[in-house]
Amino acid sequence: MSSLIDVPGLVTTLLGAALLAGAGATGRRMLSRRPRATQRVEATASEGPRMLRRYTLLRTSGPNGVPAHYDTTLPPGTVITNSVDGHPQRFELTDVPFGDGSFVAEPLDHL
Repeated sequence: MSSLIDVPGLVTTLLGAALLAGAGATGRRMLSRRPRATQRVEATASEGPRMLRRYTLLRTSGPNGVPAHYDTTLPPGTVITNSVDGHPQRFELTDVPFGDGSFVAEPLDHL
């Protein structure tokens, strides 16, 4: 009895498996390059752990046209002042995640 091997089917199956493995590796690599919005920062024992967070300042844009960012270890609820178009503007830091992995900083002043 002779056995026939379905060569086109075998090749297709092997190529599909290789593509899936490559796509998974690419996805993991892209996720590892994404900036982290929250990072631990060393602090004294009396302060407890502090987290470095990146905030997106709503209703702002940097020189490249994207919203401005603000990195800080201050806790959510803190009001900060940042220069927007040469004018000081207040923002409240929140726990609300933004789509890029940062957190939202709500504007308090209206220009």
